[in-house]
Formats: sequence, C-alpha cells, structure tokens
Amino acid sequence: MTAQSFDHFPLQPMSNRSPRSASAPTLKDLARLAGVSPITASRALHRPELVAEATRARVAQAVEQSGYVPNSLAGGLTSRQTRLVAAIVPSVGHSLFSDMVDSLITTLAAQRYETTLGISNYDPSHEETWLATMLSRRPDGVVLTGTEHTTRTRRLLLNADIPIVELWDYTPHPMDVAIGFSHEDAGRAAFRHLAGCGYVRPAILRSDDSRATRRAQGFLRAAAEAGAPTPVQIVFSEQLPQAGRGREALNALRVEAPDADAVFCSSDALAQGALAQAHALGLQVPQQFGVLGFGDQALAADTVPSLSTVRVDGALIGRLGAEALILRMRGNVAPAAQDVGFEVIGRESTRSAHI
Repeated sequence: MTAQSFDHFPLQPMSNRSPRSASAPTLKDLARLAGVSPITASRALHRPELVAEATRARVAQAVEQSGYVPNSLAGGLTSRQTRLVAAIVPSVGHSLFSDMVDSLITTLAAQRYETTLGISNYDPSHEETWLATMLSRRPDGVVLTGTEHTTRTRRLLLNADIPIVELWDYTPHPMDVAIGFSHEDAGRAAFRHLAGCGYVRPAILRSDDSRATRRAQGFLRAAAEAGAPTPVQIVFSEQLPQAGRGREALNALRVEAPDADAVFCSSDALAQGALAQAHALGLQVPQQFGVLGFGDQALAADTVPSLSTVRVDGALIGRLGAEALILRMRGNVAPAAQDVGFEVIGRESTRSAHI
C-alpha cells in the first residue's frame, strides 16, 4: 500500500475542525486506512504474533500516518487487562536502584507492558498514598521495594487481588512474590570480612533506612558471636542531602569512638565520603583504618584506594522480578521467593583477609 492511499484521511487545522472531526482517529479509522478489518487491526497492535508480517506493516504505516493512539483502557475493559505495571522504589539516586529499575522496565517492555514509576523517598506513608492512587488506574501488577509496608498498604493490595512482587528483600513468606537477599546476612558477612582482615574495633556508618538497619543488626550479631566489642553506630536521616554525609559521619565517629579501626558503610557513596575524610585526617587506609561499602556501585573500583564493598546484582533482581510478575499476570505460577545472594568484594580499602 502506497502513501497515496492515506490521502482520504486529511488532517485539518485544529481551529477548523468540527467537534466530530477534532476527535482522535479511532480503531475503525485505522482499519479503513490500512485496508483491514477492525479486529485484524486490533490484533496487529495487541497480538502481532497472530497477524501476517505484511499486514502488521500496513497497520504500522497507518498508525504512523494517522497518529492513532491505541486506547489501552478500552481494550482493558474487554480483556480485564490494562498492560500497566505500577512500581515504586525509595530513590533513583543510588545506582543499585537505578540498575534494578532499568532492568525491570526493559524486561516488562519487551512483553508490551508499560511501567509507571513512583519514588517513596524511604517514606512508607508516601508509598501508601502513591499505591492508593495507582490502584485506581487498575494496573495489572504492582512492584514494591522491600517487604516492610504499612497496614493500609497491605490491605489495599489484598483488596486489589492482583499480582505483587517485592524486590530487594528476601523473605520465605512474601505477600505474593519476593526476590532479593538477606540484609541481616549481608551485615554478618561484612563484620566477618573486617574481622578476617585483622580489624578489632569496626564501627557502622549508616542511614536510618530499614534495610540499612537490618544490615547493622546482622553486623552487631556477628560481633557478639565473635566476642568482639559492640560496634559503635553513627546514624543519620536518609532525608538529609547526600553531599558531605560520609565526611560528617566519620568526623562524628572519631569523636565518639576514636579507637575504631574500620567502618562498614550503608552505601558506597557514604564509604567514598569516609575515604576522602580519612585521607584528610591523615589516616592510612587500609593499614590504620579500613573502609567497607555496600553496593559495588560504578565508581567503587576506581576510588583511591579502590573500595572494598558488598556486591548485590540489582539488574538481576529487576529482571527476575519482571519475569515473575509477567508469569503471575498471565495467570501462571511463579516461585514465591528467590534469594539472589550477595558477595563481599575485598579491594584496597581493607587489608588482605586473614593477615
């Protein structure tokens, strides 16, 4: 079909259109332009695998020429599907969450699902308000970060009766599907790494985020099990600006626990600030003072010295979460809980283990 075949559907200037002509092109208009039936046009848009390639090309050309926008809501009224996924994360300022979100959205888009993204700013009440708004739009599925939610959030999800995937945390008893790792175990592994490197009074620099809190709890338990002194914690609000956090936290630690010889930080960004301040204070890293981050973010290996850290594969969590949600939205069974684990990466900011 040539471009001339679309000439009978002229676009008028908006000021000259009648109320009827000003309306957007309909599926019937699209089908007429492509020379196919409305049901064939619909299949070409929503179930392209059922339509011949030549027909798909004609419909695609008609869409481009006419500016037709598929009415997802109208289609959803018939199929009970909107092909919309609502997802919320605490922040996109950390590359771990960014990698997870990018992988999640890309995997969903490959199966023709669109994602609406919300940012909770680590506030469960904001997550609750956002979720109430999103559920009014009838998403086919919901993706949450973490497993800790308000009572009303859980009630809203239960009443919605749609697939739910919780990312970033592992629990054997999720609401529906959970994919992540044990933060407590990550904290235990962090202490054991620093102890294995010969540090005897490691401390904790962390935010008040619930996940960082659980990593700290694991760190403290591992210290108690080893008979080590109780690690000092410097805690700050996640709502504070990120700039300067690591420097200020290390300064506070040097006042409260001047004999601390290492720190486990709740993020690589915090650890990098602590490294910079350690240099400014004249501390020799790693001989006098060790620094361990969390996340293995993009610049961790390029700091001087390179940053030891706990690596978590955020992109893998996002992909597995999307795949599980797609299975559930199609009415299939997905694994209820998947533990992707983590890895402690020893670099130059901590001594070689077992010295």
